[in-house]
Amino acid sequence: MIATRTPLRQRALKLSASRRMSLAVLLLESLEETTPDASVLKELKKRSAELRSGRVKGLTTEKAYGFSL
Repeated sequence: MIATRTPLRQRALKLSASRRMSLAVLLLESLEETTPDASVLKELKKRSAELRSGRVKGLTTEKAYGFSL
C-alpha cells in the first residue's frame, strides 16, 4: 500500500458528493457482522442515483459540516 500524508478521512471528504454517497453505500454493504436496515440501504442507493443523475445537488463540506477543507 502506498503511504500518504493525507489521512483517509480527509481524502474521502474531498470527494464529490456523488462519490461520497457511493463510498457510503459500499462501506455499509461491506459490513458482514451487522446487516444495515434494508430501508437505509434503499434510501442511500436512491440518493446516490439522484446525485449521479443531477436531479439533486450535493452540499459543500462547509455547508454540511460548518468547515471547509
